Amino acid sequence: MESQLIDYKELVNAFQQGAILVLNERRELNQINVFPVSDGDTGSNLASLMQAILEETKKESTSVIEVFEKVADASLVGARGNSGIILAQYFNGIYNNLLIQEEKSSVASFVHSVKLAIVEAYQAISDPVEGTIITVIRSWAEALNDIDPVHGLDKILPKALTKAEQALEHTTNQLKVLQRNQVVDAGAKGFYLFMVGFTQAFVDKETEAPDRNYIDDSPKIGISETRHVNTAEPKFRYCTEVLLDQVTKSKAEIQMDLAPYGDSLIVAVNRNNARIHIHSNRPDEVLHYLSKVGQPMQQKADDMLLQYQINQQRKASIALVTDSIADIPSEYLLANQIHVLPMNILIGGTSYLDKLTIQSKQFFELTNALHDRATSSQPTLKTVENLFSFLETRYEAVIVITVAKKLSGTFHTVKEAAKKKTSSVKIEVIDSKLNSAAQGLLVMNANELIQSGAGFEDVVKHIENKRNKLKIVVSVDDLDPMIESGRIPQFAGKIAKKINLKPIVSLNETGEGKLSDFAFSLKGNERKVIQQLKKHHKKNKVRRYVVIHAGEEERALQLKNKLSEALGFQPSYMMDISTVVAMSAGQGSIAVAFEEESGE
Repeated sequence: MESQLIDYKELVNAFQQGAILVLNERRELNQINVFPVSDGDTGSNLASLMQAILEETKKESTSVIEVFEKVADASLVGARGNSGIILAQYFNGIYNNLLIQEEKSSVASFVHSVKLAIVEAYQAISDPVEGTIITVIRSWAEALNDIDPVHGLDKILPKALTKAEQALEHTTNQLKVLQRNQVVDAGAKGFYLFMVGFTQAFVDKETEAPDRNYIDDSPKIGISETRHVNTAEPKFRYCTEVLLDQVTKSKAEIQMDLAPYGDSLIVAVNRNNARIHIHSNRPDEVLHYLSKVGQPMQQKADDMLLQYQINQQRKASIALVTDSIADIPSEYLLANQIHVLPMNILIGGTSYLDKLTIQSKQFFELTNALHDRATSSQPTLKTVENLFSFLETRYEAVIVITVAKKLSGTFHTVKEAAKKKTSSVKIEVIDSKLNSAAQGLLVMNANELIQSGAGFEDVVKHIENKRNKLKIVVSVDDLDPMIESGRIPQFAGKIAKKINLKPIVSLNETGEGKLSDFAFSLKGNERKVIQQLKKHHKKNKVRRYVVIHAGEEERALQLKNKLSEALGFQPSYMMDISTVVAMSAGQGSIAVAFEEESGE
């Protein structure tokens, strides 16, 4: 008997039914997520892949192979996390193997392809671990191959699903971390749920696309958020992912080259595209390498260590958020569980995440080598919404302190995301009217109040009143970046350039850049910065100050020592400025931010 043919309309519906079922259960998948790290995002990551499949399969298709091609392409673009990228590679493997089959629409060809695709899924993982999604995928595919394909999918899929369910239940005993927490692997369950919906669609013989409105967004009850007490601290800090176009190296070459950068390495490929996932302490170095392999199209670097620490022991009931323009030492941010929204930086066609996938030193090297002017943009609305979704499940309130809205659209983007929230968690978005280290000092003020137990309204009121007691003065070497970025008025900047002035730039009361003083040399400029600080200290008393620089550590250190002598105490910290600030301040800039004591 000849193998039956697959109805492409039924196939579209099956993919959509499977995707919707995973979307419905994403919260439970997040809650049981303990491997490889307990970051509670497996459901969200798989939901991203499923949403991409839903969007792509809404478009008209005319054949089975076209449906699989759309799913393969969409899954690579939408894939997130270990399980998502493994599943994306598996879907691409099925499509690749169907292409070489003589009859691309037959049940037999599909059954044969799902088994052959296992090899590609395993090859995507640098260190495959049994008891995870890959185990259940293999069990399902092998079971499907043990059944005579002369029967339709409505007959053979339920039998394979039973084997997948058994394999899923067995994952609890295959990994110690799953056994300690008495859960199945979250990624494996995500695949199983997808196959439940996929199978049921063929059993019901439906060809109509499912009603998207029935996706259940209500909270799932019955699984404690704090039940996973035995999970280990992540070995590497950042879960880094990059989508590449125009890839010039093979999967094996990329895996070999990236192996020294971290663990949990997964590389999924689809013709000229690749999706890379790795846990690493240096996402900037990972992206630097990958930008030589292809064109980065998407990227993320989630702070798994921060997520782990919050899940284990939250320091306060109020979440504090800022953006990456706020110059605060990374050690302070982590120790106080402060969340940072990274700004986006575009250089030579590649987008970077400020302070994550690019540092200010790399920024200057890239722009000098490419002779290309960089641009920046605020975090995307989706990035902010994703952060709020995480915070709303762990905090009672959220305070966001953004860079001055006169300098960036970040404030408006965050406000828009706050309007869309569905929970009862209070969110206050505050325009700092500052930037860089002055914004950082305002964030530190907010953190100290929150850690002392101050109430939400009291913290908000204090921060709004504190803004005018924080100042920043920047000693600028090259005025061009500030003129080009609009940080200072063009006419004033051009006059200063003509007579070779070395200006001191600060911010006015609304957060706009202004020329506050000048000298004819950098040394003279820095003397005036010290004089300004001494004057403020005498009048209002400087409570604390910080020194930051754009690739000028030696000069910054000299200024730090002179300020320490003049004021009688050391700065709270000294550091490189953020990449976005470096872009507008220019290489060689040095800044001092300070907080006045009076007006508390």
